[in-house]
Amino acid sequence: MKIRAIHTFEAGPLRSQAFDFKDDWSGEITPNILFSGPNGCGKSSVLRAVAMLWNAFGHWLHHRKTLPKSSLEREWLQRWGGVALVLEELPFSGPSTLLLFGVQAFADQLRQTYPDHAVIGESVVRTGKPGAPARKLLWPGGDAQWLDRWTEERQKMLVSADKGESPNMLFLDAEERRWVSPRRGVGEMRPENSQQRWLTSYRVSEQWEGQLEASLLAMKSAALHRFHDLIRDMNAFLSGKEILTEVKLGENRLRVRLKDGSGITHGIDELSAGEHQVLIQLYLINRWLERGGIALIDEPDLYLHPSLVSGFLARLEKMVADRDGQLIITSHVPEVWSRYEALGRRILLEASR
Repeated sequence: MKIRAIHTFEAGPLRSQAFDFKDDWSGEITPNILFSGPNGCGKSSVLRAVAMLWNAFGHWLHHRKTLPKSSLEREWLQRWGGVALVLEELPFSGPSTLLLFGVQAFADQLRQTYPDHAVIGESVVRTGKPGAPARKLLWPGGDAQWLDRWTEERQKMLVSADKGESPNMLFLDAEERRWVSPRRGVGEMRPENSQQRWLTSYRVSEQWEGQLEASLLAMKSAALHRFHDLIRDMNAFLSGKEILTEVKLGENRLRVRLKDGSGITHGIDELSAGEHQVLIQLYLINRWLERGGIALIDEPDLYLHPSLVSGFLARLEKMVADRDGQLIITSHVPEVWSRYEALGRRILLEASR
């Protein structure tokens, strides 16, 4: 699955515009995309809008009705005039699809722009009553067996650890990727929550369950070879130290050993902010990104030493490419701008005036 284009309508700092990721020369959709621009231009909002719309799509697939009033996605998306994704290379022989949430005029305009696309989403009609617009489900007519199949596969991926046939999305917000040392349930062995397979994100918590270290230990027990490969990837970005793969029974914690010959070790919590960022991103993509999935990462270079940025991005890009996916990021770093101007697509957003 790939995002061919993103459309916004009266969308806060993003205003009304379209971002097309199809390369005019090759005719292919760009797999690596960078949004850049000054503070407040809407870089992070683009990624969050995509994630919100994808989660809303999960609801539409499962319930075949509009989002409930209590829905976080409904509350967030309804603040804007509209947002839409043009999706191509869909599973189950699905046609190119327009996924949208927005006012009726926005929906009508996009239908004219993409007359051959299936349309899924909600159109909003302002009724004059504050906070109570009328909403209508947009759903393809006729035979849509591909959507029935997608619904079944989504249900399966939410309750099973088996390999899925549906792509997913991974959204990593920069502000939410804070490292918090666990305080409750430390060292317990818990299965990972498959409910996050549709839209994976990083949630800060003092609870051991769901923490990166707990997840790595669960991987060690369930998929030892994959665990060793991932630790090797992580160690490549640690300077003068390495995460040990051996775990002391009874302690059930990972240790980091200094490479100075002293034999001194310390815990994962004592790594630097930049090192924590590397571990979080490498783990989540390795563990959760499905084939054909889309990774949305806000400032992947956050806290990283400049010497690590290029190599780390190259690693993320390869991990996503190996899954035939798409990587969409934001960054304030000029080196990253130059990289994506040469190897991908850089989209420069302007600040609102």
